Amino acid sequence: MNVIKTIWGTLLDFILPESGKVQNLLRFEPGEMRLLLPQSPARIPNLNVLFDYQNRQVKNLVKAIKYKNNYSLRKRVAGYLYEEMMSLAEDITLFDGAPPIIVPMPMSKLEKRKRSFNQCEELVREIEKLSNNGLEVGYDILQKIRETKRQTELNKEERLENVKNSMRISPEFENSSKIQNRVVIVIDDVYTTLASFREAERALLAAGAKRVLGIFIAH
Repeated sequence: MNVIKTIWGTLLDFILPESGKVQNLLRFEPGEMRLLLPQSPARIPNLNVLFDYQNRQVKNLVKAIKYKNNYSLRKRVAGYLYEEMMSLAEDITLFDGAPPIIVPMPMSKLEKRKRSFNQCEELVREIEKLSNNGLEVGYDILQKIRETKRQTELNKEERLENVKNSMRISPEFENSSKIQNRVVIVIDDVYTTLASFREAERALLAAGAKRVLGIFIAH
């Protein structure tokens, strides 16, 4: 099944290519492509961010993954996220005594139905493949339990209020040792005000997580 999805994804990327400049990025080796894209200037504790979203190429790349589920770009960017994660995971395992658990930023059921996929889940699946299933992943741990307005339409204060109490831990994981005293890494595509991440952090800490870290494609 995974092989069929991989072939189909590659075929769709060929038939329905993104803008030429974005597709041209894939002609470079992964290391070269990463160096070509501007690094994020964001320096916030507990957050790792790859690229600067103000750059047009980065913006187009994120949109291709977020809205079109571009397989080739998703696979390439998942490799970069994996590198960041493994660097964090080594330190977490050493100093916290247990490896982190990886959680994708959730979508509401309606959002996912409309788009037919959650790009953060897709990225985590690629990361999991790269680890040969060596990472502990929780796809269903964090749930988005109510619809929210599009964050891009709101100012900072409105964004915080918009997502307030919109997430929870899945009932089956409440009081679970899978979360208790564990470091959790949340994977997301872009942040602007960190409203969604802070809401995810709130829900995870309330369930007993020791710390919550975030890894993003861009800011």
